[in-house]
Amino acid sequence: MQVKLRNYQEMAIAQLDDEFRKGNRRVILWAIMGAGKTTIATWLIARAVQYDFPVIFIVRGRELVKNASETLDKYKIAHSINMAGHWRYDQKKIVQVCSVDTLKSRKNYPFTDKEPLIFLDEAHKNYDEIFEIYPNAFIVGMTGTPFNDMSSYHSYVHPVEGYELRDQGHLVPEKIYCPHIIDVSAVKIKAGDFEKKQLESVVTSSAVVGNVVQDYITYGQSRPTVCFAVSVEHSLQLTQAFNDAGIKAVHCDANSNDKERKDARDNIVSGRISVICNVDIFSVGWDCPSISCIILARPTWSLTWYMQAIGRGLRSHSGKSNCIILDNAGNVFRHGTPYRIREISLEKPSKKKSRVMDNKVCTCEECFFIFDPEEHTQCPECGWVKPRKLREIKSSDGKLIEYFESEEDRQEHLFKMMRADYYKLEWVRKTKKLHVNWVFIQLKKKYESVFHLMDKITVVPTSFQVNPAK
Repeated sequence: MQVKLRNYQEMAIAQLDDEFRKGNRRVILWAIMGAGKTTIATWLIARAVQYDFPVIFIVRGRELVKNASETLDKYKIAHSINMAGHWRYDQKKIVQVCSVDTLKSRKNYPFTDKEPLIFLDEAHKNYDEIFEIYPNAFIVGMTGTPFNDMSSYHSYVHPVEGYELRDQGHLVPEKIYCPHIIDVSAVKIKAGDFEKKQLESVVTSSAVVGNVVQDYITYGQSRPTVCFAVSVEHSLQLTQAFNDAGIKAVHCDANSNDKERKDARDNIVSGRISVICNVDIFSVGWDCPSISCIILARPTWSLTWYMQAIGRGLRSHSGKSNCIILDNAGNVFRHGTPYRIREISLEKPSKKKSRVMDNKVCTCEECFFIFDPEEHTQCPECGWVKPRKLREIKSSDGKLIEYFESEEDRQEHLFKMMRADYYKLEWVRKTKKLHVNWVFIQLKKKYESVFHLMDKITVVPTSFQVNPAK
């Protein structure tokens, strides 16, 4: 079976090839969940096999090894699963699927005498040992959340924005509500996030747990839901509270075996249960597209965790028009809405992290619906309009004051969208051999109010080295 690619996936491959030709051997493939990063990797693997080029696909955990193997089987790509004793273990195979934990524990690294093509799944996590073992390899780090320390990479490609995938139907819109927000004003910060023991004491109070359950009853529409807790004790309390309220719920944690996790997934898909409470078990590498409600009961300063957790509910699915996010943690006020345009840096981050509340998110005072004023001028849920007014961010007794964007913020957002479109249109122009001015004509039609800022687009992180037309 031939791997079929979407337009932006073809562009991603062209960009990756170009980065390797430039001498950048460690490249981040940055694309939000639902973009098909595994599909892109599979196409590149199939091409590598044609030229007898060695490939290593590295993931985290046995379940993801199984998923990667099944994808390669789907496209009839012969491969080995690099686990001693596994029936598919074959060191002679040119494609090796590995778990990073197995590699580290057994020190059985394939192709160390060559310069293989390596794919790193969840690349925002630490892979320093892989970089040391394979200093000259061609490495593609795949992630939708490159917001941690990414300084080990030389460059990145970002072929599609999240809002584009949403508008194309590959992801669903979000509906965020914050009726009750956990007060964390007294919780200290440790290692860049809330101190866990103090945070646990706050979130496990009966009032907070009760609010989480009540908000689900009020806003959750009895949808299949994943609830993210702070600790095992917190997750167990929430599970009990849901069941006491007549809402069937189960708990999973790091000690839950594969069967228990599979049963939880099967039962929520079938409708036998409504809520899965967990602690980070389902925030990464777990896909269940039928999930259409996410409960954030864990306050965090980690943008990576926030985006990964919300992402469990954003995948499109038959009959699913949106994903409800019940943000009792108030994380949207720290990180913004999920489809906002974001930027990353490959510089070594400073040890002192900046923790600034997001001043562009607005709460409807009528229905508690959260929306981004960069996309909406009024509440899309009930039509409520707040007078345009820019305020400084304040907090008092855990109640947050909401804001509207300034005209400067709106112009900045439009410029970011124009810049993202510039890269894509320039790729189309080169592919179809169109006139250089075609790109700028298209952009001027769509972004007339900020087109004068085109001169600021001077560094293009792909093969497109075109000077903007004056």
